[in-house]
Amino acid sequence: RKEKGKLKVFISTETKAHEAYLRYCVENGIDSLVEKPVFTPIDRHGFFAPGKITSIMKKLITLSRKKPANHSVMTLGRYHKVYNEEMVDVIKEKVLKFGAPVTSFHLNTSSGVWNLYKEYESREDHPYKYAYGMLMHGAYHYVDLMVQFLELNKLVYPDMDFILEISSYVAYPEDQQIRIPKKFNESFEDNPPKWAQEKSGSNVYGEVDTVSVFSLKDKKTGKVLTLGSIALEQTTPSVRTWKDIPKDFYNKNGRISCTNLEVQLSTIYSIFGRSFKVPKSVGNKIVQVDNYAQVRSRANASLIEDEEYNTEKTFNNFFNSNSNRKLMTAWFQGKENKSQLEKHYPAMKITQAIAESIKKPGKPIIIELFEDI
Repeated sequence: RKEKGKLKVFISTETKAHEAYLRYCVENGIDSLVEKPVFTPIDRHGFFAPGKITSIMKKLITLSRKKPANHSVMTLGRYHKVYNEEMVDVIKEKVLKFGAPVTSFHLNTSSGVWNLYKEYESREDHPYKYAYGMLMHGAYHYVDLMVQFLELNKLVYPDMDFILEISSYVAYPEDQQIRIPKKFNESFEDNPPKWAQEKSGSNVYGEVDTVSVFSLKDKKTGKVLTLGSIALEQTTPSVRTWKDIPKDFYNKNGRISCTNLEVQLSTIYSIFGRSFKVPKSVGNKIVQVDNYAQVRSRANASLIEDEEYNTEKTFNNFFNSNSNRKLMTAWFQGKENKSQLEKHYPAMKITQAIAESIKKPGKPIIIELFEDI
């Protein structure tokens, strides 16, 4: 407060500490930019409490209206060259042009993370030992993307009350011993500790892989509008070759991601995108990771004369950090209007629903998706 100019706060701690910093900024009218996910509620025993997400989010948004300031969330898919400009914006244009709703959404992200058992026990960044895992870290990017596509249905049905029914299946760190080939586990001296030999889901460690299926319905009639799935998996091809994490090495677990996303507009139009990383190495050392993407579309061109049956675009050497830079620049300039705190309420509701459905595999959780606060 002693510095000249207006105070701005960028919150980029481990996610379980976000809430306290964000609440202070909201209560005091201080501009804030918080890293995704917005926060991770923790109970009095120090473990993840997903049932608190919605109520805390509501309270923060309500408080933010009493002391106006610029509160935004740093997430990948709000200013992204491919996800937003080539997919969300294009689908929005087609929804408005054809009056066709989003009837199908399927996303699979493979984050290529390889943690060893001792790392689940020791790490304080991405701390699985506090009962939260991938969902409350990188997976939030994709839940947020899911919301942006589903929200487009409001353009076709502005008066509809939407309910989302979602169910999930999940894999935990203790499942790793039967999912990674024995010869590789042995070469990494990755021997399962006592907790990993217990029944899956019996300890407090957070999840590593989640697959959810959902149905978006009209609350009044029960008619189904959108069917979809979202797979948030990290036990996928990695580039890890090291048993012990190198010092000062950012890509600790050999993370190398690939994300596939397909969206259908009824019988009229569809778009498919793939964003993936390609590592470049010298010896066993990864020196650079380049990002590539492909976007393809299909259309009922015999019905829609000004559309092509198929299109394809390729994007080389673009960086996800460009999206973050655009968001942060807009926030610094007081012009950020795509990723404001209250716009993340539906994504945090879905995050809570997935986190709760993980505890009851296969059983649905039902929420009102776009309720007013």
